[in-house]
Amino acid sequence: MATTTNASTDAGCSCASSSFSVAQFKPFEWVQIEGLDIDRQRRASFLNDARDVVQGTQTLAQLLSWDEDRRDAASSDAGPPPLLDACQREALQRLLAVSLGLLHARIEAQCDALTP
Repeated sequence: MATTTNASTDAGCSCASSSFSVAQFKPFEWVQIEGLDIDRQRRASFLNDARDVVQGTQTLAQLLSWDEDRRDAASSDAGPPPLLDACQREALQRLLAVSLGLLHARIEAQCDALTP
């Protein structure tokens, strides 16, 4: 379940790799649940959870890209070694795919619930 912290504090992070600029991805604002009726609380909770998945996926994709850049640099010269081995990288890529797949399924269910 999502918490009510503000994810926008990471918007100025300078650690993004060159292939993922901050302009391409801006962290989402949280929907405050307090004071909403039950139906809107459910929707807000879903949106906050979806934002967690999207933001986490973006961060993990940046990490994977950064690590692959390190791997490429290490193979061509005496650059620092990558943090992840091939099995770890593949596992994280599968985690990305599964997370997005589950989010897609929840979005589809929400859309189906809205159609008469």
